[in-house]
Amino acid sequence: MKNLYNIQDWQDVPFSRLGEILLEAGKINLVHISMVLDIQRFKKLPMGEILIKMNIISKSDLKQALLIQKFIQKRSSNA
Repeated sequence: MKNLYNIQDWQDVPFSRLGEILLEAGKINLVHISMVLDIQRFKKLPMGEILIKMNIISKSDLKQALLIQKFIQKRSSNA
C-alpha cells in the first residue's frame, strides 16, 4: 500500500487512473469501484465526485490523488 500523501511512494507506479491510485493507497476497494461504475451508468459524474458524495474519500484525498495522477502522467510523458 502506498501513502497518498507521500509523492515519493509513487515514483515507480506505471498506472495513472484515479481508481487505481485510490485503490493502491487503500482509500477504496474493489466493491467501491464496482458501485461507482454502476452509478456512472445512470449518472455521468466523475468517480471522485461520487466517492466524495458517498463519504468514502475526502475532498483532500481526491485533490491529492489527482496531483499524483498528474505527477505520474508527466513522468510517463518525459520518459
